[in-house]
Amino acid sequence: MSDSSLRSGKRRHFIKSAGAATVTLLAGCGGNESSESTPGDSGDSGANTGNQSNDITTLTVRHFVNDHIETFYEKHNPILKKKHGITVDFETMGWGVARKKQNNSISTRTGPDVEEIASTWLPQQVNSDGWLDLEEAGVSMPTDNIYESPLQIGKFDGVRAGFPWFWGPRGHIYYKSLFEEAGIDGPPSTWDELADDATKYNKQAEKWEQEGYNTRYLFGIPGANNWAVVQYYMMLIWQNGGSVINGSEPTFDSDAAVEALNFYKDLSTTHKASPQASVEWNGVARNNAFSSKRIASTWQGLRVANGIDAELGVGKPPAGPRGESSTFFGVNLMGIHPWTKKKGAAATFIEYLMQPEVNAELAKGSGFLPTIKSSFEQEAFQGELYQSFSEDVLNNTNAKTAPQVVGWGDVSGAIKGAVTKVLTKAATNSWSEGDTEAALQQAAMQAENALQD
Repeated sequence: MSDSSLRSGKRRHFIKSAGAATVTLLAGCGGNESSESTPGDSGDSGANTGNQSNDITTLTVRHFVNDHIETFYEKHNPILKKKHGITVDFETMGWGVARKKQNNSISTRTGPDVEEIASTWLPQQVNSDGWLDLEEAGVSMPTDNIYESPLQIGKFDGVRAGFPWFWGPRGHIYYKSLFEEAGIDGPPSTWDELADDATKYNKQAEKWEQEGYNTRYLFGIPGANNWAVVQYYMMLIWQNGGSVINGSEPTFDSDAAVEALNFYKDLSTTHKASPQASVEWNGVARNNAFSSKRIASTWQGLRVANGIDAELGVGKPPAGPRGESSTFFGVNLMGIHPWTKKKGAAATFIEYLMQPEVNAELAKGSGFLPTIKSSFEQEAFQGELYQSFSEDVLNNTNAKTAPQVVGWGDVSGAIKGAVTKVLTKAATNSWSEGDTEAALQQAAMQAENALQD
């Protein structure tokens, strides 16, 4: 979801052959707003379950740009039409224009029947009456079969606004062969182990250099130039038993949080677990370093592993001295807008996305993980890496995402400024004692003002 190609999008049109469903793909920044108009339909025929219907309900659905969406609907539109009397007319939008388009739809009460939701935008949109409560809309949620962490994110202020249809928790992904050659038995369980493993790995790296290899390091995560640097910092805070916000009070400047940011910068300086340059890495630089084996491990979802032809392992991220193993996850949800005149069909469509085989297919094709637990029983997720991710990361790790508060955008911006300042000082050897605490305290004051507005 962070790839720049997904932010811009491409404009394409796709028409199925006669007798099949019609699908329109309209993607791109600044696309024509008229593409959101709802085509004529026969009204809400309710939820057809299993029987062919002569009355076809056309649902308009809008997604964030996703390389797999067109393929997904090529397969599933005919099934939806045959079994449920539904055909989906969908469009996609780049991340650069998505929030404006969604908020415009909510304010004008026009636009698609069903739409993808960004979790951090959900609070403000719920307050603006942008989403139906799925349970009140007639959606039967298999709550016992959905991972609890993403399930919680779909509910705000008593409104079950969205079904989490795929998510991207981060595990500690590593090259098995590099770890074994360096005498390291899997990913570290604590920060101290990570630092100790780095010392051991660096000794092996010296031998590799003598054999003609470039300098190698144990670990690496994006630094100051990564748009998601706040997410990695939050992981470290949670691992150290801290929190980001308590109610409406910023807490990302606590002692535990200061210690977490110092560990972040020390990965490449004091501990030499990461290259010095990693303090300024963006996400692409980190991914390139991992694929080229310049770093042997990283915290990432499975997207980064898909294009690597090597045996990879995955374990849960480590715990800090004050906390437990914790990870960040991104999640996209699907919700129903309250102005729809096709509530029954929309509810049926959302339930269709919850079927284990459907959930698994969409997640695998998109490079993420299914939110339906039994989806891991599908053939697509039988590989060792997927099963390890399910067992070691999803079932045994404290998984969290950004706090759901109105004003999170400004809070996140304040945190990013502080983290970037500290990491940059570390990279330029200008950091001194007290700089981390001062930067976080200043950011907390900015965040406090944003949360009170």
